[in-house]
Amino acid sequence: MDIIEVIHVRVADFQVWPEMAAETFEQLVTDIRANGVLYPIILDADFTVIDGHHRLKAAKQVGLERIPCIVRQNLSADQKLEIAHKANATTRTLTAAVKKARAIELRKQGKSFRQIAEWLGVGKSTVDRWIKSFEQGVPPGTKKPKRTTETVKGSDGKEYPSQKPKTTQQEFVESLQRRISELESSEYALKTELRAVRLSIRELGAESKRKDSEIARLRRELEAEKINNRFSDWFGGGGDNGLEVFASMVGLNDDATVEQIDRAFRRARAKAHPDNTKGDDWLSKRYNTSYDMFKRLYRVS
Repeated sequence: MDIIEVIHVRVADFQVWPEMAAETFEQLVTDIRANGVLYPIILDADFTVIDGHHRLKAAKQVGLERIPCIVRQNLSADQKLEIAHKANATTRTLTAAVKKARAIELRKQGKSFRQIAEWLGVGKSTVDRWIKSFEQGVPPGTKKPKRTTETVKGSDGKEYPSQKPKTTQQEFVESLQRRISELESSEYALKTELRAVRLSIRELGAESKRKDSEIARLRRELEAEKINNRFSDWFGGGGDNGLEVFASMVGLNDDATVEQIDRAFRRARAKAHPDNTKGDDWLSKRYNTSYDMFKRLYRVS
């Protein structure tokens, strides 16, 4: 993700869905004014908006100078249109009528039923039904005429159908197709949400590793600072308290002898060797440097 100045972001022809309702847009403006742009705007390599036109418009309206963006490189025109359709189809509340109109337009552009279904987040059978009704000239929202049946008079004097209307095979198939379409739409939305969750988990893991590395670095610096302070305290006063300093380094009491400290240093250096610490040579360097100073001061061979 990149933080990009608003003046560098361009708008072209990837706004494939209708404008957001005025009330909904005002809610978006209020949210961005309070919290900033939470969901990055998707741009192509030329900083042209593929998804996030309304977020960009709202950001400009509240006076933001920089916004979070994801720049997608090496995309074809078809891939950009796919992102523009999918991103809004799964995140915005779009009516079936709006999606149907878009499906018809994409079909006019030569897109396949399967491609249209994937872009709009609906089932292939739904697209097939939309396109067929359009090609056959059935007006949107037209209902089938009610079935007429013979009636009989009941004992209560009221008239009832002589038999219950039966569901035809075609109606049963269409009902199944509608249900399958709904399930396919739900499955696609769930997969999209799952991908977003996995991406967030990976980003959190990477951030955690960076923080752990920084904490380890600060701990090493703190330890080094403590050692420097000890040398300053022990040697700064002019007295010969050096043995106590070196004894403290290797975990011995203040009254340890030169020979005891020497042996402890040798053991500590062996344990701190990079071969025994998974390649981390910081501790080994610390003991080597301290041991060299110890040998020089106390003439240990």
